Amino acid sequence: MSLAKRRGSIPVFSWRDNLAAQVLLAALFLSGLYISVLSHPLLSVPYILLWGASYLVLFAGTCRFCAYYGRACPVPLEGSMVCRVFPKSGKPFGWPALFFATAAYILRIGIPVAVIVGKGLLTEGIVFGLVFVMFWAVHLFISGCPNCMNYPCPLNPGKPT
Repeated sequence: MSLAKRRGSIPVFSWRDNLAAQVLLAALFLSGLYISVLSHPLLSVPYILLWGASYLVLFAGTCRFCAYYGRACPVPLEGSMVCRVFPKSGKPFGWPALFFATAAYILRIGIPVAVIVGKGLLTEGIVFGLVFVMFWAVHLFISGCPNCMNYPCPLNPGKPT
């Protein structure tokens, strides 16, 4: 996998550092909600519940192992919130943490993807897919990973020199 070059090491991400990720995560949530409602208005309830559950999965399996535990991190609403739900783990952040992050995002996109495929929503599918890809591109290559201090993470581009 091609990783972004390290630009820095930000100990606490400000809202400005995260602005693109915040906007894209909000767009992902809202486009998924719109697609869910297109299928059936009541489908918005499990969509919102699964989105909320995804935070518990992230907190339990990913965030509590991270160097950003208790601080604002590259992904909005994660690192700074986990300390209210789970204690910090002494184990390092590694591949299992990435597995839980993947599981959380499957919870977030599962219903919209099922609706897109089931109803053949081409335009909505393209928009949803583009927002999802743009969110991860920003996180992995622009704001998040290139500035992250979570060195044990397998996606981290390396310690600063």
